Amino acid sequence: MTEVYRVRFRSRSVRKELDALDDDTYLRIVAAIYYLRENPHPPGMKKLTGQEVYRIRIGDYRVLYTVDDKLKEVRVEAVRKRDERTYD
Repeated sequence: MTEVYRVRFRSRSVRKELDALDDDTYLRIVAAIYYLRENPHPPGMKKLTGQEVYRIRIGDYRVLYTVDDKLKEVRVEAVRKRDERTYD
């Protein structure tokens, strides 16, 4: 049995980003975040250059997150629609 990671959100602003989404997009993104509990390094995941931040794609949206393997924790840093400011 694999260990399950705990998912935490960096701040209330991440929850606000999620709450602002339409229902279908919200459900797809929350399902992807939930899946990170079992596999914090899923296929298609990319590590951002020069940072300890990873990203997964869900349609036009990106979930930016960090992983602490010692604490078994995934920390969601941001949920953003893909544009020129996504990785700022």
